[in-house]
Amino acid sequence: MPRIARSDMISSYIHVITQGINKEEIFKETKYKNKYIKLVKKILEEYENLNLLGYCIMDNHAHLLIYTKNYKILSKAMLRINTAYGIFYNKEEERVGYVFRNRYYTQQIKDEKHLYNAIVYIHKNPVKAKLVSKMEEYEYSSYCQYKKGEIDGKCIELLFHTKEYKETFEFIHKNLKEEGDIFDIEKIQVNAENIEKFIDNYCEEIGIRKDEIKKNNYLIIKIMKEIKKEYFCNEKEIAKLLGIGKNRISKIKQGLKECPPNP
Repeated sequence: MPRIARSDMISSYIHVITQGINKEEIFKETKYKNKYIKLVKKILEEYENLNLLGYCIMDNHAHLLIYTKNYKILSKAMLRINTAYGIFYNKEEERVGYVFRNRYYTQQIKDEKHLYNAIVYIHKNPVKAKLVSKMEEYEYSSYCQYKKGEIDGKCIELLFHTKEYKETFEFIHKNLKEEGDIFDIEKIQVNAENIEKFIDNYCEEIGIRKDEIKKNNYLIIKIMKEIKKEYFCNEKEIAKLLGIGKNRISKIKQGLKECPPNP
């Protein structure tokens, strides 16, 4: 499924996924799941236009359902959340380097049915992964909070448009099934054709041929950054599409750090 450009997002309901780099289990331990939930709630609450409607923290990825009228604010909040968690995780694990797979992934919620399918899909993730047999047995999702009536009233209104939500909540979780509109983190693949078109358009815009990119280290890094803004992919995947080796990317980045360009 092609990713909708961020500038084209028109829905206020956004399904967000973050994933560990190389599918590493960055949330495997209880302390890590709790830390990420705490960071998400704390930072989102600092913004007037961001509301957390649902979540589920798995071992190697996390789902968030967020309401926002300002997508730029959501981007800033997610950057803060993942940066803070990355620092915490690296310190705890005594490691260095990236923690998340490049950037988070977003899906626009198109209508009410899609919205309800999304919240059900999020809550059913642990059952689907066979971590538990029932949704209420999983501690690290918002399912039990909804069951217990512990969700903020504003979030309930945004999701169900009424304070009397429990009957609807029960109905959708018993009757709605996963549909094509809902994406699965394990099924998110890099769409090579779309990225190649992006590269071709980029080259046309700046007036160069695609084969010229390989000869210019700064262009290589620049176009990689632009691709990462638009697509959920890593440097290895981009390097392959550009026809250059991953080792060269590392050498270029190191060279740029040691010899910054003249202003």
